[in-house]
Amino acid sequence: MPCARCGRIQSDPRKGAAPWARGVEKGLQVLICPPCQEREPGWIESLDRCRFCGSTRLSVVLGSVVCRACGRDWAADAEPVDPGR
Repeated sequence: MPCARCGRIQSDPRKGAAPWARGVEKGLQVLICPPCQEREPGWIESLDRCRFCGSTRLSVVLGSVVCRACGRDWAADAEPVDPGR
């Protein structure tokens, strides 16, 4: 999967924590490469948030968005919800 910003292809990761960030934007799983993370300091604000806890730690699994923070899930094509309401 390429970087959602610049299209750079991810190479085989080294051992340890991956420098690429993953998240969900508009119901789709995306990756953000390290250079784009540095160039665009507000990239986190573009990610979808959990409709229950507000976290950006989301993954898309079999058509559902799953929050890695609170464990809840919902349909990937569901309307976004502001967790502050």
